[in-house]
Amino acid sequence: KLSSQCQFLTQNARMRQELDITGQITALAGTIKSEELDEVTRLQALSAARDLLETLESPVERIIQDVVMNPPILTSIRMGVQLGIFTQISQNPEHGVTAQEIAERSGASPIVVDQFLRLLAVTGYVDQHAQRFKPSVRTMVMADPNMEATTRACFDIGNCCTSKAPEFFRQNKNQFPSSARDTPFQFGLNTDLNYFEWLDQNPALAKDFQQWMALKQEATASWTDWFDIQKHIIDGFDVQSPDNVLLVDVGGGEGKYLREFKEKFPTAPGQLVLQDLPNVVSAIENPPDVELMAHDFFTPQPVKGARTYFMHWILHDWSDERCRSILTNIVAAMKPDYSRLILHESLLPDTNCDLSSACMSIMMMLQVAAFERSEEQWRDLLESVGLSHVTFYQSPGNGEGIIEAIKL
Repeated sequence: KLSSQCQFLTQNARMRQELDITGQITALAGTIKSEELDEVTRLQALSAARDLLETLESPVERIIQDVVMNPPILTSIRMGVQLGIFTQISQNPEHGVTAQEIAERSGASPIVVDQFLRLLAVTGYVDQHAQRFKPSVRTMVMADPNMEATTRACFDIGNCCTSKAPEFFRQNKNQFPSSARDTPFQFGLNTDLNYFEWLDQNPALAKDFQQWMALKQEATASWTDWFDIQKHIIDGFDVQSPDNVLLVDVGGGEGKYLREFKEKFPTAPGQLVLQDLPNVVSAIENPPDVELMAHDFFTPQPVKGARTYFMHWILHDWSDERCRSILTNIVAAMKPDYSRLILHESLLPDTNCDLSSACMSIMMMLQVAAFERSEEQWRDLLESVGLSHVTFYQSPGNGEGIIEAIKL
């Protein structure tokens, strides 16, 4: 009898402890709003929450989630975009919509819609109320055209690469892709074109890709907000320089970074130059108040002796060999002891890499035979083309930073 009482008390104490833990987690979740946290604090809290999940989740549960459940989850999200599920639900926040209504509007079979809605509800992409579906926070995000484009670009292109990667590496004896024309991308999409050539031939997905890049840029802390531009760029500018160029944005797309620069430093001296391929420059609808210049960075740099040559997310698309070609053209134009090369790129840590950077590095390998680089790899690359005083500055968020180098 005493043994039974002890067992009961032990079980009761354990139950109270479990309820206390659950209550603490629930209470904490109810008091936190991610938008009220600064980025550093939010990322630290997110890391701690993932550690907690790792503690509570069994290894088998995690593996099943990654291997078994993720493919149908991703497919359901992609089909949610294709069937207009997120858009329709977001437009009816009060009353919601039924699977039958979505089926009628999309022309899909009701049972097909119902299958995908069930999984979207389980994963929080929509909220289910009896037979009606209403928007969750994720629904509203997914209804954004840029997020729809991101989903199409990442799923339609990325899945072809990832699903064929094992067979590709099996055939090449598990070696790094030999060139940007010999990757799982070509293997999966049955093409001889490299990634960017293929996008040129597929304008719908090329547009989706550009919207994805725009979304990623918006989610990234602007270098003008945390890097000391006054000290590293403006203070050393030679106002007597004959070309009078303060900053050249090489491969700068539609000029987002120069716009941010001008907003932050409206009275900065010198000219700002935006360079990209002719078709990109000619298509800019609202160009920033800077000099526009058509330029292919694989050809000699036409702007000589500028204070700063800036590139954001350019070199991570290319192998070391191709990067050296790009950099050599810039180095030849740099003025010794004056010009700066400023790269805004991912900086992979030697340990404890963040998930986003690790995933991006894999996709660079699978699609363009490139990879994200560590500080040591960046230093080796830049010094190999004659640059020195390579210095690294980490951004307040995950993964990215500024790399500064000069020509002596």
